[in-house]
Amino acid sequence: MSLKKDVLHGLKWVAGAKFASQIVSWVITIIVMRMLVPADYGLMAMASVFLAWCAMFVEMGLAPALVQAKEVSTQKLRQAYGLFMLVNFAVVALLVTFAPLAEQFFDEPHLANLIRLMSLQFVLTPFGLVSEVLLQRGLNFRARSLLDLSQSVITAIVTLALAWWGMGVWALALGIIVAAVYRTIAVNVVAPFPHLPLFSWHGMRELFTFGGKISASRFLWFFFTQADTVIIGRTLGGEILGVYSVALHLASLPVQRVSGILNQVAFPALARYQNDRAAIARQLLKAFELVSLVAFPVLWGMAATASDIVLVFLGRHWEEAILPLRVLALIMPFRTVVQFLPAITDAVGRPGIALQNGIVACTLMPVAFYVGTHWGIFGVAMAWALVYPIVLLINMHRMLGVIGLTMGEVALRMLPAMLSAAAMCAAVTGVHGMLVDMADRHIALAIQVGAGAIAYVAASCLLNRAAVAQVWGMVRRKRQVA
Repeated sequence: MSLKKDVLHGLKWVAGAKFASQIVSWVITIIVMRMLVPADYGLMAMASVFLAWCAMFVEMGLAPALVQAKEVSTQKLRQAYGLFMLVNFAVVALLVTFAPLAEQFFDEPHLANLIRLMSLQFVLTPFGLVSEVLLQRGLNFRARSLLDLSQSVITAIVTLALAWWGMGVWALALGIIVAAVYRTIAVNVVAPFPHLPLFSWHGMRELFTFGGKISASRFLWFFFTQADTVIIGRTLGGEILGVYSVALHLASLPVQRVSGILNQVAFPALARYQNDRAAIARQLLKAFELVSLVAFPVLWGMAATASDIVLVFLGRHWEEAILPLRVLALIMPFRTVVQFLPAITDAVGRPGIALQNGIVACTLMPVAFYVGTHWGIFGVAMAWALVYPIVLLINMHRMLGVIGLTMGEVALRMLPAMLSAAAMCAAVTGVHGMLVDMADRHIALAIQVGAGAIAYVAASCLLNRAAVAQVWGMVRRKRQVA
């Protein structure tokens, strides 16, 4: 099977499962947000900082190294299994021991117990990691997609039920724990690894070298992505952090979902074809074009309708999230479009590129976030809008050079979607101005969405005909096959 067929086959399953799971999880997430208060999400964001930091070390970069390697023996998988167990159990011990220090740092009661509860997911992690590696190496996208779908649905339903019973932030935590239990059991059923761990690391040097670079880059990216949470939680408090984290979560949903789909497919598929850079470059340009076609209208549409999105779906107690959501949604399309590039540079055997990118991001963004807190939550959002584009341009230039592309080639693929989305955004803003006095904001939002869809389709037919024709051709071929 060719690279194109591998990627398209994977995208079909992964995108289908992601779409189905997100319809369920988005609806339930919005319902849960209406039940909980900003302080609950602020407390969860604080706990997530420490858990995300520990999560970087649970597989020591060995999982992607095992996926990327051309050949992996059963002995190496057993050795990795042994290391996964030792590291994860050590992480649990550290979290349980030092949780009170985290509580003191943020001056938030209940934070220590929340961290201890959520640390239980790391007890389960080592028992599923080797099976996850086997699924990725076998390009078994169907099984992984169905696992992701069922896990998302179970997590959402459990969280909703617990929130309904008035458990507050504990509903979010227990939903994650239940999901971890299910995932561990299910992945071992789908891709069993019936071998005991081996606590010896002889002959693992090459994998450690590759995995070490990935772990280092992940650490830097963690520092970059969690710096705003730490700074806001420490300087502005848990409630403001909750408002910001929800606004960032909403604006990042397309980023997480699109990049999750592409990374899940791109890394294992491209690792298999890592020496054919020309084929990778061709498929990457198409990916830029198609992702831009979706990311810009969705996110800029969110920015134009931010006030009604928050009031209709979340309620007035989330009103402070409107302004940061609007600013963040304007900048997030660019992050969405390039989010999968690090997986590609890793797949072609250049994990050091992501490490260099992390250094740039960690140098500029935390300073920008700290300065922004002087103007409150809006200042932090503006730090994203003003400084992140600089980080993006520097890092994107470096990554594209490895693949054999230029900034100009990528810009030409993205520009038509950007212009079409800008025209849509202007139309929606105009309609919003005409409906500002309408009492029923549900109807007002529906009218704005409809007007935006019509405007974007019309603008795309004029400014982005090639991409529209490509998508239409894909739809027609799918119907003919059916």
